[in-house]
Amino acid sequence: MEIKFQIKWLHSDDKQQAIEPVLFDLLALIQQKGSLKRATEHAKVSYRYAWGLLNKWQGILGTLVVLEPGRGAYLSEIGEKLLNANTQLNAKFSPELDNFATEFKRELTALTSNVTNTSLNIFASHGLAISALRQLINEQSDFKLDLHFHGSLESLRALHNKHCDIAGFHIPIGPLAKPLHKQYLETLSAKSHELIYVVKRNQGLMFHRDKTRQITSIQALKNNQLKFINRQADSGTRLLFDQLIKSENIKPEEINGYDDEEFTHLAVAALIASGVADFGFGIAPMAEKFNLGFIPLVWEHYCLAVPKAIIKDSPVSQIKTLLQSEGFKLILADSQGYQTERSGQVAPFNTIFDN
Repeated sequence: MEIKFQIKWLHSDDKQQAIEPVLFDLLALIQQKGSLKRATEHAKVSYRYAWGLLNKWQGILGTLVVLEPGRGAYLSEIGEKLLNANTQLNAKFSPELDNFATEFKRELTALTSNVTNTSLNIFASHGLAISALRQLINEQSDFKLDLHFHGSLESLRALHNKHCDIAGFHIPIGPLAKPLHKQYLETLSAKSHELIYVVKRNQGLMFHRDKTRQITSIQALKNNQLKFINRQADSGTRLLFDQLIKSENIKPEEINGYDDEEFTHLAVAALIASGVADFGFGIAPMAEKFNLGFIPLVWEHYCLAVPKAIIKDSPVSQIKTLLQSEGFKLILADSQGYQTERSGQVAPFNTIFDN
């Protein structure tokens, strides 16, 4: 059983009409493709339906949402505002809604199921790879997954305190990693845990394409005319970013927006795309999703920390098999900056926390 909660828009008139989610899909596609016809092809709806939907909401709102000069199409200012607001809302609240859905599903299953299946509780840093793994577990495994998204350090602390069975975390590769070892190894040890490799991925600067000439390297962080959006403290990305700017002799107080935080790569990218910020730090696929520029800076490991006591249990074995599967690799095949050669392998501690 899979449960998902979604954000719903209601127009506050007497009828309390809900905006159809496909409207936002069409707005995003029109912005990307510059054509209503091409947008309908990608959204897999008829041109007549799309045109009717746009006319309906343009009538209700009393203003044009899409403009069609000649053969092309683009969003009006109101259309852009609608799309940006929906994108920001979903980016900000989707991980929390996913966590709530996971908890609700667990409680509902406990009340309705007469069969006792093995369950696995995972706290993990949010990302494409862990979402792909969740999809495959739900489709192909015989155990129940409770997946909660938290920052890397918070997830590892939860594992240490026995609040979860497995923790997902990421850590940079190379010289930036060593100063972070102490924080990670406060709760991890080679004596007590095994590490299952999930993916190797790249992080870097995501930026609005209007700022391409101004953002050419990490030194652009010192430009106080540019607005930065950061990740939350204790997230693996924030730890990496702080270490990166330290290595580049950039002080937090030199960065305009350093104290403005979001909780996911998705939320950071959405804010940049909407013009609230000029740039941020995150993964390449999120930049691609929102048509942002991207400067790759650091490769990192993403791993699952598993207590040795359960490493041979069936659910863990199934996770390793799924990570090694063609299905997992296929899901991530088009994700820029992701490598799956080691996915599903048990990684020796000294290859992740190398000295």
